[in-house]
Amino acid sequence: MNRILFLVIVGLSFSAISCDRSFSDPEGDEMARFNAWIQVHNIPADAKKPSGLYYLSQNEGNGLSPQIGDWVLYSYAEKTLDGLVWLSDSSDLMKLYDRYDINYHYTPVFVKYENAPVQITGYGRTLLVGVFEGLGYLREGGKATLYLPFNLAYGTQSATNGLGYQSLIYDLELLKVIKDPRAYEKSLIDSYIAQNYPGLETINDSIYYIQLSPPTVDTVTLAKDSIAYVYYKGMFLDGFVFDTNIDSIALRLGRKFSSTDSLKVTVGGSGVIKGFSQALINMKKGEWGRAIIPSFCGYDSIGNSNIPPYTPLIFDIYFSSKGINPQK
Repeated sequence: MNRILFLVIVGLSFSAISCDRSFSDPEGDEMARFNAWIQVHNIPADAKKPSGLYYLSQNEGNGLSPQIGDWVLYSYAEKTLDGLVWLSDSSDLMKLYDRYDINYHYTPVFVKYENAPVQITGYGRTLLVGVFEGLGYLREGGKATLYLPFNLAYGTQSATNGLGYQSLIYDLELLKVIKDPRAYEKSLIDSYIAQNYPGLETINDSIYYIQLSPPTVDTVTLAKDSIAYVYYKGMFLDGFVFDTNIDSIALRLGRKFSSTDSLKVTVGGSGVIKGFSQALINMKKGEWGRAIIPSFCGYDSIGNSNIPPYTPLIFDIYFSSKGINPQK
């Protein structure tokens, strides 16, 4: 063979090999890593589902299994393959792995079982495709460990949480299947009232109101379209504070909230949720009151970034003069 032609062929061969070696295939690499991990940890082959999910039941449960359109309440621990807990509904577990966020409400997830992947309203979490599938295999009270290849986890998206191209382990427990979220919410409120304020009746067939301390000034009561300056503490039924404009409460919690100024409210106006306005009616200056507000007088079936759908709220409200931040 001509020596020059031979050198050209060899050069092209080395060039091709070099290109092969530099070729980046993060998806293939992660799938190879996941499959190797499964083998090394002796995960049974019969645990594999057609989707690629590995599902190991710890306890089958004996209640309902979710159907599309139901709501589910579940507990979870999300871990990387090296065992690091990344997310969980357990504050103790998050503290143990130094992942605790003082501003986050650690509580089981309540979400409609109909689609994935989807952002879970009120939780700042994602219902992953693999978790959605895993929930479908469980019954109430059931527990399972899921092994999710990256395409059933966060896929290639890593900008928000650093878990793109990563396979995951999920410890999952299905706590409850809810057919009627409105009735479920009512049962939560009824239980809270029975435990804390037995015999208390609603006002206007909607919210509950408890006077925490009497007014300091014997003035006329607030009525619709009145202007009020108020301070408040917003909580869930378990007592977690999701918002306040009272300095002393924020200081005690070691947290910062969006406002420390009094809130100017037009009673019956659109600036606050309906239940908040209802609580203000008939309050007098200097009065502290507690309103227990069902979601149909709050954020209803929609929720917002901090509040899940069908979630009852508690507001401690102080009717103040403008600029006087109470100590509570």
